Amino acid sequence: MRLGELLERLVWQENELYNLHKLGETFAAFERPDLVETFQLMAEEELRHRRTLEAMLAEGSLKGTAVIDYLDSLSLEPMLGDERAKPESLEELVLDALVREKHAYELYTKLAQIVDGSLEHIFKMMAGEELKHAYRLKLVYETL
Repeated sequence: MRLGELLERLVWQENELYNLHKLGETFAAFERPDLVETFQLMAEEELRHRRTLEAMLAEGSLKGTAVIDYLDSLSLEPMLGDERAKPESLEELVLDALVREKHAYELYTKLAQIVDGSLEHIFKMMAGEELKHAYRLKLVYETL
């Protein structure tokens, strides 16, 4: 896997999470209006992650970093293998999103350990937000 492919796949996965949260917002509007704001917040954060990764791709931010040495092992990460989700209920959506958020947290944590400087901080911030999303989704699932 090349560096550009890694970033493109991460952008795709963040977009998938964004779409899941927007679908969750729609499900919630009909089934659980109290959860609409939770899904909106997570969708906004996923959109910010996607834009951050797109900027990294456009600017070549990861070129020349240690990530290149780890591309083969990173390509085995579960997040990069997640397929398009097709949930048919709010419960399915929450479970699928929970797994994806966990995968994203693990991958961003690994990337933060590989790079340094501002990129390390960006990946740590993204990992932290993915962990918060997973926690929120766990709480949502417990109320379903």
